Amino acid sequence: MKKRIMIYGDSNTYGYNAEDGGRFDENTRWTGVCQQLLGDRYIIVEEGLNGRNTCHYSPEAPFRNGLAYILPCVLSQLPLDMICVKLGSNDFSPELEPTPERVAENAAKVLRLAREASEEAYPGRSCKYVLMAPLKATEDVLKGDFAEGFDDELVAMTEAAPEAFRRQAEKDGFLFFDANMHAVCGKKDGVHLDAENHRKLGEAMAEWIKSII
Repeated sequence: MKKRIMIYGDSNTYGYNAEDGGRFDENTRWTGVCQQLLGDRYIIVEEGLNGRNTCHYSPEAPFRNGLAYILPCVLSQLPLDMICVKLGSNDFSPELEPTPERVAENAAKVLRLAREASEEAYPGRSCKYVLMAPLKATEDVLKGDFAEGFDDELVAMTEAAPEAFRRQAEKDGFLFFDANMHAVCGKKDGVHLDAENHRKLGEAMAEWIKSII
């Protein structure tokens, strides 16, 4: 029976292409690379959305609240063998008063709700729950398209986020995967993966998934 894996994320899961503002094709996106390498025994369910955050509502960015959408998303895709939440990058905005720990807790809140829904619908079924650290912003963000919303302090917070996410995953009993160990954001805007780093992340994730399920 095929293993079903949901990746619930933001623009780097959607495959936003900073070079032209479009979307990388399914063979370039890291989730697509992962699918190719995993083969027919696995199904990757892509659930990425530009601008999605953990749990914040904004009238300027409707439908981007990750916590508000996770239940219908998970319930429409069950049963699942793995649920990965890769959120947090869009929480590093000054108006949200972020800290690495607060962002990690909010991302974990989304995954906890996903776990509750999965376990209630399929009690006793084995499903892995993965909290993925958001990608660190690089200094290129300070001169790119998103420079207006970033400063050195926010860049430093994104650098501290992976450790906060690791601690939060341990606290909640989740598996932890740090994308930063395998890929870096592209130079175009300092917050989005380029094609090469989509490939690197997809390759690393495929190997890791095969070792888990």
